[in-house]
Amino acid sequence: MLESMTGYGRGEHTTEHYRATAEIRSVNFRYCEISLKMPSQLHIFEQPLKEKVQKNVKRGKISLTVDLDHHTSEEEPVHIRKEALMTRIKTLEKIREAAGINDPVRLEHLLVFEDLFELTEDDPDLLREQQEAVESAVMKAVGELLDMRRREGRMLQIDLEERMELLAGYCVDVREGEKERIQDARKRMTERLAQLLEDNRVDDERIEQEIAILADRLDISEELVRMDAHISYFAECLRDAELQGKKLNFILQEMHREVNTIGSKANSSAISRTVVGMKEIIENIREQIQNIA
Repeated sequence: MLESMTGYGRGEHTTEHYRATAEIRSVNFRYCEISLKMPSQLHIFEQPLKEKVQKNVKRGKISLTVDLDHHTSEEEPVHIRKEALMTRIKTLEKIREAAGINDPVRLEHLLVFEDLFELTEDDPDLLREQQEAVESAVMKAVGELLDMRRREGRMLQIDLEERMELLAGYCVDVREGEKERIQDARKRMTERLAQLLEDNRVDDERIEQEIAILADRLDISEELVRMDAHISYFAECLRDAELQGKKLNFILQEMHREVNTIGSKANSSAISRTVVGMKEIIENIREQIQNIA
């Protein structure tokens, strides 16, 4: 089953002291690229988080945002970064003076700065609890993302299968008119040669040979056979669990080549109109498969 590269997911996980929330979005991209935004004290978890996401999401440009909140009033062994605290106070004092604000700097003004607090190696239990909360929230978000990508993938597969049926229908239309087209072309060539060779200096056998050669140049039966094979193989690839977008792109290139040949050899206004429709379908499919993960 196909999987789209676009999607969204959100996850939340609560432990004794923390509540972590994660939001993840993905859009089309050739490879898997992960952009992670989270509080500075969680950066020690950055690489493990990226690795976990990448194991589940193979392709797409991924934007992941993680937040972590305390939800307990009990005293916790959180350490204050005193140098950072003094720097923030001085900065706020300068802002206050520059803006002409008389109110003093208060505690609530400082609590917005997450970099003032840190957990040290003396707090292994809280570190593990943070990691549990964050990883669980992220994986829940990834699960929602994958569900959405698979739902879109199912819709994408239905659309591609319908377009392939239309393309196969066009091939049937061309094939049904093929015998009549060859006969008409043969008749026109015979009449033209008869006009040019009224003096009978060229025998009938030579005329038949020339007609056969020209008719062979107009024959598109081989192209239609290859088109049937490409359509069948494309449908098979859509059901492949190890689907690769490059493979589908290659098949479409081969289809486009066969359709061009049919158009150039057919010498028929009706078939030319059909070829335009076939090219349009192939181009639409090409645009759709760019979103396949």
